[in-house]
Amino acid sequence: MDVLSDILDSVHMSGALLGRAEFSAPWGASTEGISGLMFHIILSGNGFLTLEGEEPTPLATGDLIMMPHGHTHTLQSDPLSPTVKFTDLMVGEPLRKPAVMRSGGGGAITSLACGRLVFDRGEMHPLLAQLPPLIHIRGGGNSAREWLEITSRLISDEIRADRMGTAALFERLGGVLFIQVVRAYVESLPQDQTGWLGALRDPRIGGALELIHGTPAHAWSIGELAAKIGMSRSSFAGRFKSLVGETPMQYLTRWRMHRAAHYLRTEGLAVSQVADRVGYESSATFSKAFKRYIGTAPAAYRRSEVGIDRDCGDFLEASPKAINGRV
Repeated sequence: MDVLSDILDSVHMSGALLGRAEFSAPWGASTEGISGLMFHIILSGNGFLTLEGEEPTPLATGDLIMMPHGHTHTLQSDPLSPTVKFTDLMVGEPLRKPAVMRSGGGGAITSLACGRLVFDRGEMHPLLAQLPPLIHIRGGGNSAREWLEITSRLISDEIRADRMGTAALFERLGGVLFIQVVRAYVESLPQDQTGWLGALRDPRIGGALELIHGTPAHAWSIGELAAKIGMSRSSFAGRFKSLVGETPMQYLTRWRMHRAAHYLRTEGLAVSQVADRVGYESSATFSKAFKRYIGTAPAAYRRSEVGIDRDCGDFLEASPKAINGRV
């Protein structure tokens, strides 16, 4: 399994909320009060997206925009159009989305599919921390965007149909869409991109990451990794740290702890079994490393609610901050 697949396979979605909106110009809607990863697909029409503190981004039919970090944003027919909150367009108690959210002044119609993705126990690999506040994938006739057109059509048709099993299908379509967007973003990065995502595209450092992810329990050394990818020990160590933001051994330990947290949370293994699975001969040594990186002992982590959101945010926390992504 390649590194990106390994990472994405460790991200588990527990739900997806999708809806359709039809706005007539002039129109505007804000996500204030809504948290979590959000996306919008412009099914027809056009408009503008504005993140807090950023310049408006023009949108056209077929575009997809995703806010991986859940940044508050505004969608408008024009940057000066009056806005309402999406939550104001919901109905009932507790609030729920109507079949179609409608708002605006009665002019030209813009139709959107809007979604919010929820990840299991708040779990997101530090990959999320490396994604920019906004990923904008443009529609159009580019064959590389065929996946977007197909997925958009599936989501749009399912929203309109509202058939039995829709919630389960939305969850799976949301997961597929997330993987497609992340993959498209990574593939769009320049060859000289720094940071963990840039390291994936580096032929040699990416190869070292594949070795680590492929067999994290192996007793890797800098020398062995360097030899496997055809670099000198010093050159490998310097380039790895330059791209990833930490040494190969620090990365190896962090990834082992991330996997260990996953095993403790989902597979009910004994601490000794988890230690063996991530490459530690001694449970005591493993427990000490786990507590240092995660903040609590393995047994306590498994029992407590700390496991809900501790293991992901710290991994690769020192990596460079990403900027808005255009694909």
